[in-house]
Amino acid sequence: MTFDIFTLVICELYVLFFLSIIMVFAWKGSQYNHALGFQCLSLIISVVAVYLRNAEAMFWTIVVSNILLILAYSMQVLAFRSFRRAKSGVLWLLGPLIWTLLCLTPPFYYSPWHRHLANCILCIIYTAWMIAELHRSRLLLPVTYWPVQLLLWIHLFLHLVRILLMSLTSSPWYNVISFSTFSIYIILESTMLVISLTFAMLAMVNEHTQIKYKQASLLDPLTGIWNRRALFEKGNKLGKFCLKKNLPLAVILFDLDHFKSINDCFGHYLGDIVLMDFCRQVESFMPVTGYFARLGGEEFAAIISASEKEALDYAENIRRAVENARPEGVHYTVSIGVATRLCPHQPIASLMVAADEALYQAKAQGRNRVRLFVASPLAEIS
Repeated sequence: MTFDIFTLVICELYVLFFLSIIMVFAWKGSQYNHALGFQCLSLIISVVAVYLRNAEAMFWTIVVSNILLILAYSMQVLAFRSFRRAKSGVLWLLGPLIWTLLCLTPPFYYSPWHRHLANCILCIIYTAWMIAELHRSRLLLPVTYWPVQLLLWIHLFLHLVRILLMSLTSSPWYNVISFSTFSIYIILESTMLVISLTFAMLAMVNEHTQIKYKQASLLDPLTGIWNRRALFEKGNKLGKFCLKKNLPLAVILFDLDHFKSINDCFGHYLGDIVLMDFCRQVESFMPVTGYFARLGGEEFAAIISASEKEALDYAENIRRAVENARPEGVHYTVSIGVATRLCPHQPIASLMVAADEALYQAKAQGRNRVRLFVASPLAEIS
């Protein structure tokens, strides 16, 4: 089965038109996400450009149509930049401006070969720009990053092949869109690219939204540190890693002394400032291989890869820093309980219980101190 150019153009217009409608509703449903908004604008501009590309007047076909097509590429770049919350800038305007200036020169305006060469080069530049923008967003897209990268590289490669075929062709007229056999594949690839990029952008926004909501569910809303759920989730992973690498593991529990009195005397506003100051003090000493979380109220915990001595030194440094801190003139202290893994397979939950026992001893012995959990000789470690 063969397709002529006219049939393919009609199909391309049909696809672009309905994708534009879908993206308008997707943009609205996403609370007007900027990336989807630029993607939607790119599709709408493409519909007009493809329609004008088949106009009878050369001005509309050569100048206006191609300016709009390049502008559609620009909107696609802005969609990728907006996704990673980068500023739009003005560089995206260079493509349409360059094409406008080139069309003012008769040798270029009346040369199909030069027009298609310039078009290919601009498409390659914009595609490479999209690849670079996507690369900068790779940490935000653990799943969709590689499929979208592959899609863009294929598009860039096909335009390089197109330039190569143009340079090997004896007649420059062979590469005019209406006469080129290869142009059929270009139209098909362009249509598939538009479809793929549209759904890829939807998938990227959806993945990032899910990650953002998941991250929010693992963070304490006041202090911005991990919450209890996150601590156990990440702590268990750290425990398995330490077991595999034969590294020590320690759990440290913190309880701010007489925190209710701080709220009663100074108000909840200053109480919140004390909580946030405590988090800053702890994180200033926090090792790379460790996690710190708020369990609730004035109770906090840290799971770190550290020996007994290292964990005690770490806890004592925090205790001293907190004792010397005066957020908004408020003096406060902290009691700390430390427990280290006594056997390789001791679970995090068991360490938490042990650290809680050490914390109870620290508070019972006068608060503002560090205590290490010492197992009874008869205690059975699970």
